[in-house]
Amino acid sequence: MSSKQNRRRSPVAIVLLVLGATLVAGLIAELALRLLWRQPAPLGVLSYADADGTPVVGDDAPAQAIRRGIIIEVPPPKPRFRTMFAPGKDFYLCYSDHRRLQRDFLDDQGRVKVHINPLGIRERDSITADKPAGERRIVCIGDSFTFGWGIPDERGWVRRLEDELRRDGGQGGGNTRTVNCGAAGTVCIDEYVVGLQSRFHVFQPDAVILTICLNDLVPSSGLSLIDPVPPTGSRLLDLLRAAFGRSPLDLDPARDWVQELLDLPPDQAAAGGLTDHDRPAEALWSNGVPQKFLREAKAWCEARKIPFLVVLWPFLQGLGPGRHYPFQKLHDLVAADCEAAGIPFADVLPSLRGTRDEDLWVTPGDMHANPRAQELALPTILALVRRHVPWATGR
Repeated sequence: MSSKQNRRRSPVAIVLLVLGATLVAGLIAELALRLLWRQPAPLGVLSYADADGTPVVGDDAPAQAIRRGIIIEVPPPKPRFRTMFAPGKDFYLCYSDHRRLQRDFLDDQGRVKVHINPLGIRERDSITADKPAGERRIVCIGDSFTFGWGIPDERGWVRRLEDELRRDGGQGGGNTRTVNCGAAGTVCIDEYVVGLQSRFHVFQPDAVILTICLNDLVPSSGLSLIDPVPPTGSRLLDLLRAAFGRSPLDLDPARDWVQELLDLPPDQAAAGGLTDHDRPAEALWSNGVPQKFLREAKAWCEARKIPFLVVLWPFLQGLGPGRHYPFQKLHDLVAADCEAAGIPFADVLPSLRGTRDEDLWVTPGDMHANPRAQELALPTILALVRRHVPWATGR
């Protein structure tokens, strides 16, 4: 009788044994992860180096850059405290893991050289306040997507726009120069406009392009991550979720993310790290500041009889076949507002939507627009210029 009972109980015992072994293995794995495993950094983490290649590293890297004269305070007038790269300085943007990344726009050490001209912009030294007779200039204002962060300046849309217009010739395009005023101590739209009025006007623009990124408009952390998945408390479960679960960039398509961000109270946005002194809530779309300053820039340009154009870049997430892009509503709001204000407008989202966002990043650790993204966006920007800048219509 006892042997029969043992045989009847053996499947249960086996299940319990398997469950117990699994639990013990899980506990051992969890302990090992806590003791030995560290969260790997994403590929291509950014750092800086001086012109001679000396690294600027550590938690005090910004302070080091100030001490070394790479960064200075923006002179007034300005809406808020800002710093900028110092005039006449060269330095490097450096990316880890170059042997694995193999980015053709980085040098053999995984770096991009940045030259800041004597007037404090990422431009050639020949771009001065003394505009040669007959030269046409398009002054391009905005942040890092205009600056060409992480890529050589000649592969960004600003310089490539110049190349295309000079190649076309036409009524005056053959003598066109674009002037890159991106990220020159301006971060928000009101700062772009104040910069145009107080500093960038010295380049004597014949047209102005203002480029908007979505983090100029709504609270966001970095470029795109606005819905971080909270940790479970278990390293093992977090690792499994990262491997098999959704990416933090894949936002729930059932939620109206744009409206949630527009309605987010400033104190909650600050507490969640979605706004700070760099991107203050006071400068964002829900407060009407971008809308006001776009009209102010238009009026400033109209008073000088020069075209004013606006270009909108998307967040580089949710792009590619079969993926959901959750910010279309914000694109529609900006397009409608520009139309109401009579501002010529172009959205580069349709040009990028068919390409996976991973293929548009400088590196996984730096999700700025790489040369491929810049190339895909260029035809949209070029078409806008040809439609609204009379001397750049081509042959």
